[in-house]
Amino acid sequence: MKINNLLIHLQNSVDAFSFKPRHLERIRAALPNTCITVARDNHDFMEQLPHADCALVWVFKSQWYENAPKLNLLFTPAAGHDWVRKDPSGRVQPCYGSYHGRIMRESLLSMMLHFNRRMAMTIEDQKKRVWGRLAYSDCVSLFSQQVLIVGYGSLGKSIGEMLNWFGARVVGVKRQVTDADTNAAVDRLIPFARLEEELPHADHVVLLLPGGEETNGIFTAKHFSAMKPGACLYNLGRGNCCQEEDLLDALNDGALQGAGLDVFAEEPLPMESRLWDHPKVLITPHSSAISREYIDLFIEEWLGVVNSL
Repeated sequence: MKINNLLIHLQNSVDAFSFKPRHLERIRAALPNTCITVARDNHDFMEQLPHADCALVWVFKSQWYENAPKLNLLFTPAAGHDWVRKDPSGRVQPCYGSYHGRIMRESLLSMMLHFNRRMAMTIEDQKKRVWGRLAYSDCVSLFSQQVLIVGYGSLGKSIGEMLNWFGARVVGVKRQVTDADTNAAVDRLIPFARLEEELPHADHVVLLLPGGEETNGIFTAKHFSAMKPGACLYNLGRGNCCQEEDLLDALNDGALQGAGLDVFAEEPLPMESRLWDHPKVLITPHSSAISREYIDLFIEEWLGVVNSL
């Protein structure tokens, strides 16, 4: 599909999420006949928007579509719909990024190995100059474990592929499962209604749920109670899906070995949160998708879509 006027506004407080000169060079090489405008700021973006037939953005409000009569393609790197709203008229269909799994699965893997290989103990032993070799005999390898992925969309599939390479048994959980839902990366797919009966068999439970009212508190105290003793929980989706108190109860009663948390109900995580200094918790600051290659992957995905239209 030919793009005449491309408008780009991809500045972000996170440097890895910001548009760079190398990205502009890549687009110019792929679309030599396209007029490309990189907005200087929000004001410049709004002034240029009426002329654009394609836009790459982090933020787009529903009322802005009225100021974009020529716009027919709208792309955002974000996977969630938090910042780019749909066109009320239905004329323009926003396209959201689906490449995040290639980065986030490495973040998840680092968390899983942190607990499987007792890395917290390793770091403490190194600080104390302790040669604690005998304490590693209860380490477990991924190829002998089962992983339950709750929220099995494109991100879950990418993570399932990685875990499959390591030999782990993978079970995916979707709100509903149809006959068409087959994927070689998982051993089984189950509906969310069967989650509670599957939890006792999982060594690792990975939450990849989207935000919104439908997922508020969806992973409850009864789900924590059903988890296998010694299992680990990871949340790389949105922080609204479970209550902090329920998680702390599960950690404190000894049932959970650990929790790797990248997202929280309130961000930044409040200083007074008891999660900060909990010995069984590994915290990352909503950074599981942050990588130098982030916008590079977005540009390649966007160009692939454009070339297929």
